[in-house]
Parts: sequence; structure tokens; C-alpha cells
Amino acid sequence: MDIRDELQIHLKSATLIATAIIACLVVYLGLVEVLRAVYRPFRGFATIANIQQLRYAVFGAAAAVIVLIRLLRPRLLRKKAPREDAKTALHRLQRAAIMTLVLGEIPGILGLGLFLLSGYNIDFYVLVFASLLLVFMYFPRRTAWEEWLRD
Repeated sequence: MDIRDELQIHLKSATLIATAIIACLVVYLGLVEVLRAVYRPFRGFATIANIQQLRYAVFGAAAAVIVLIRLLRPRLLRKKAPREDAKTALHRLQRAAIMTLVLGEIPGILGLGLFLLSGYNIDFYVLVFASLLLVFMYFPRRTAWEEWLRD
């Protein structure tokens, strides 16, 4: 099989996963809006005494995920070894892309959890926006993959 065909196959699956993650984030947004409309005013499903500490923990975890992506991604995409064939390099590139995308969804999931517990919709919007930004930043692009394979 030609390297361009291999690239297309790996890129297509990574793109499909990225699109599914974006769709999940949109579904989370829809769920939040439905809950806010049905249970007006929505105050969350749990009463937690120190909700502020939980908010700090969630935002801290989201920030930690962003830092983890920034540290982990260059290690996953280290330069190709001279003896590494293109197929192995494509597998590594695909794995790095998928791991980055999945990690990018975590702030949105944390925001949804915080909203369900506390009812703070603004926190959810901030965290889901961070997830969308991360997914769009690291969305698999053919030109970037081809450039990485050339190096």
C-alpha cells in the first residue's frame, strides 16, 4: 500500500474521533440547556457545603490537563528514528493525535460534572469552551501530518 493511502487511512480515523469528540461536547451543551430549562432554576443535583473548593479543584484539574497536553505531545511526537518506517511513524502520529484529542475533552467533562453537582452553568461554559479550543487546536490536519512525516 502506498504511503499516501496509509496516511489517508490514519488521518481519517483520527479525524473521525475528533469529530465525535466535538459532537459529544455539543451534546453536553444541549444537556445543560435542557436541564436548565426543565429544572428552572437549576441548582444542581447535590448540595455540597464547600462548593468553592470543588470549583477550584475542577479548574485546577482542567489546567493540569492542559499542561499535561503541552508536556506530553512533544514527547509523543519526537523526531522519527532513522530506521523507523513510515507505517510505524503513522501509527505513532495517530496515537499521539488521539491521545491529545481525548485529553482535550476532559475539561468539558469536568465542567459537565461540576454543573450537574452545583448548577453553575458559567463554569460549564468556560470549561467546554476550553475543550473545544483544545480540540480545534489539535485537530488532525493533513498538511501538519505530511510535514511531520517529511522531517
